[in-house]
Amino acid sequence: MANYAPSTRARISDLINGMRVETSIVLGTAKLIQAQDEIFNVYGEIKVHNLWFEVTTAISATATTMLFNATFTTPAIAVQPMTGASGSLSGVAAGIRVMSVGGAVATAAVITATAGISDIACADQIIGGTGFVGTIGQLTGTANATSGAGKFVIYYTPLSPGAYVEAAY
Repeated sequence: MANYAPSTRARISDLINGMRVETSIVLGTAKLIQAQDEIFNVYGEIKVHNLWFEVTTAISATATTMLFNATFTTPAIAVQPMTGASGSLSGVAAGIRVMSVGGAVATAAVITATAGISDIACADQIIGGTGFVGTIGQLTGTANATSGAGKFVIYYTPLSPGAYVEAAY
């Protein structure tokens, strides 16, 4: 059995899964409120393979929902949905993920059934374009979270020269 250096394993992962970017862990009381929240800055054209919010501390028993969207400043494109709203995040445990399944934009973000297991097959989405500058964000609806925490994760492949994604926080 071959033993590859950690840097080689990381590069192979990038080639197979796409580039990984994640935010820091954020408090639900700060980010899961009924307002638009920009989570990733997008430069150029990318293919999104996976996008999710992972709960790290259980979310409060409120009817909080979440959807993912994209907005561009260059060219000017107002907020556009990437998903429909998820079901209620009321009381979800650490390890649960809210996942964008890709494909049709009306498809709701899906809450995984089991902590630590993502049982969702995701379709790729192409976001942006050559020379585009914008964000991928999330919009919380129905109710504000009063406790809990989590992080956002994206796996993507750049499609245009110089395209990349960075965490907004």
